[in-house]
Amino acid sequence: MRLTLFVALLSLNLCAHANDFGALPEGWRFPNSKELADEPLRKKSPSRFIRAVADFNGDGVPDKAFLVKSTKYSGEGLLLWLSKGPGKFEWITLATIDWGSSYPKVPLAMGIVTIKPGTYEYNCIEVGNDCVGRDEGKSTITLRRPALEYFKFESAASAFYWDTEKQTFIRIWISD
Repeated sequence: MRLTLFVALLSLNLCAHANDFGALPEGWRFPNSKELADEPLRKKSPSRFIRAVADFNGDGVPDKAFLVKSTKYSGEGLLLWLSKGPGKFEWITLATIDWGSSYPKVPLAMGIVTIKPGTYEYNCIEVGNDCVGRDEGKSTITLRRPALEYFKFESAASAFYWDTEKQTFIRIWISD
């Protein structure tokens, strides 16, 4: 009896926190199963590469990233439910893609995963002029917190990391 009650309470707690984020901003919705079916590699991830959770800004509270579809145009976006202090969150748009009216029913093209802290090579950083050419060696960056890899399957990838001094996310290009 006690075990059954414990399991029931645990299930309720997990369900209560499964969608522990605010309503999506106006103009965005979650992708449907048809929009996720185009890429067979999505089946290799429990999150289908459309959700990532980590403490990206280092405040001790997990942040949640989602790939979403636009309800206003043919496109998709990378949104982050970012902790801004105890009990305070806000939606941040990290990236958007507009496929244009010529492509009204494009499946979700991108994927996301969490990158662990560590040292990584990159081609270019969005806030600087330190891009390297194909003949030059890549630059390196050491991430002290988790970051978010944003990628097109078997193609280009970038990463977003939190810059504590600037209090914003910086994008680096890790492949082309």
